[in-house]
Amino acid sequence: MITTGIEPDGQTQIVEVKIDTGVWINSVDNPEMFSVSGYLGNGAKTVYQSVALAAGNHTVTVRCIDSDIESSSPEVMRTFTVLPPLFETITANETHVKAIHIQMLRTAVNTVRSYYNLSQVTWSEEIVAGKSTIKNWPFHITELRKAIESVITIVNSFDSSSTFDIPPITWLPIGTGRPKADVMQQIQDLILEL
Repeated sequence: MITTGIEPDGQTQIVEVKIDTGVWINSVDNPEMFSVSGYLGNGAKTVYQSVALAAGNHTVTVRCIDSDIESSSPEVMRTFTVLPPLFETITANETHVKAIHIQMLRTAVNTVRSYYNLSQVTWSEEIVAGKSTIKNWPFHITELRKAIESVITIVNSFDSSSTFDIPPITWLPIGTGRPKADVMQQIQDLILEL
């Protein structure tokens, strides 16, 4: 998520992004990688979507180039970590959903919320292996979904484009009884998309 600065002479700007030591990717020559592309004005918002990155530490560098005299703004650098896959694959009729699965989802949701500067969720009930009851599972899933929905709202409302928006979610039915594998997998997949 990038917001351009103020260009003193009012010229448009070209946003450039570099991951690690790669090449500069810009909003004019690589429009498919920016939600709002081309020459951008002051305070324009765009989302840059890079190619998939390997697990590990990475650096993103962002700058804007004046479209008239091609002078560069100061570069802004941020480091981030791409984690290896966190989740165990949950397969219907094979995997028994356990307390650890809900705990991992809660941790992942709070990590994502932190990334988007949202407060951590205080969960209504502690999940303890062998002690938490299955009857409360629908409440835990509902809590997770609500915590994710506020992240989706921030992502989708950042800029004027819907190019990289998270599509509307049709939540799977929670049901009763034992936790459902497809419901858990849907939440896992959504967290990985955020």
